[in-house]
Amino acid sequence: MKCLLQWMVVMAILSMLTSCTGNMDSKSPESIKVAVNNDNIRMDSEEKNTGPKKSVSKNTPEQASKKVIACQKALEDRGQFSIKDGTVDYQSGLRIFPLLNFIMTKQSVPANHTEQSVFMKDNPIFVTRNDKYANSLVFATIHSQRTGVLNGVVGFPDNEVTQYYEPMVFGEKTGFTPQVPVTDAGPLNKAVEVNRETWGNELGELTKPCNDALILPPTKKATPFFKYNGKIYPFSKEIDFVAGAEGVGFGLVEYGNRYPEGKKIQIPILLYCPNCSIENVVMIQDGVELTFKKDQYNDDWQKWLGKEWHAFTSEEIDFDENVFAEVDFASIHSKLPPFISQNPSTIQVTINGEQVEFVNH
Repeated sequence: MKCLLQWMVVMAILSMLTSCTGNMDSKSPESIKVAVNNDNIRMDSEEKNTGPKKSVSKNTPEQASKKVIACQKALEDRGQFSIKDGTVDYQSGLRIFPLLNFIMTKQSVPANHTEQSVFMKDNPIFVTRNDKYANSLVFATIHSQRTGVLNGVVGFPDNEVTQYYEPMVFGEKTGFTPQVPVTDAGPLNKAVEVNRETWGNELGELTKPCNDALILPPTKKATPFFKYNGKIYPFSKEIDFVAGAEGVGFGLVEYGNRYPEGKKIQIPILLYCPNCSIENVVMIQDGVELTFKKDQYNDDWQKWLGKEWHAFTSEEIDFDENVFAEVDFASIHSKLPPFISQNPSTIQVTINGEQVEFVNH
């Protein structure tokens, strides 16, 4: 009996020890710590095998956030808009700054004037919230019924869609100077056009907080492969600034749109994506896909802007120019994006084998 009692005590102690060690599952702090540090351990091991340790980047998420906030403040000052107060001007030359804020933060500033809400809806610059491709951009000048009116119709007919953009294209009726992106700078608040040259010079100190937070394509000063006469289209100057080369916006409209016989149109997409292998490119509206293929001028675009740029053209889409010029949306009967409905389109690109979605607002 005494031996039996001793045996039961031993078994109880063993049971308790087993219970203690067995409960250290994947949810315990110790195992979480090991799982999180696996990459660091592997990196340290690799560095020991390849030479001296590399310095670890000190740009923590908190520091990156501070850089974005500092840049956002600079953009608000230059563009005279306030996210906190809900004020923004999408109609004057200041409109470039809330647009840059959208590119950086992937969040658009809601228009506080109803008539200005069309600006971000018509915006041809698409971004992705996929952190791996955060600096990639898609330029699509036609992505909706409205933008079919703006950039698909030859000429610039006077209608309810184009009226909003008339000052940007032709200028105010007094002076007829196109309303290019602009801001006030210097002690005298002199108006300064916003382009890549002024950004680094007259506006250099004022925009310095954005040097590390707002990552745009590099500036290119080479001459376009097409004849560029300086003509302005809606958003073309914004596209030029963001893309880093004069004439990109013009080229997308003049050399990107194609008009096959039989009331058809093919629309362009220009993609900026460093170190990317690009496969499928589709535009999606109401669950329907419009497919794109490599553009016939892709090599010319790359010779001009660089290998990180990729030009595409769509399959043929039904397009009655007269209906679009008259803004008769009720008479548009398209089976393909972006003319199926008034709903926004998204652009889906397969990058390095991964499907990445781009949005314009």
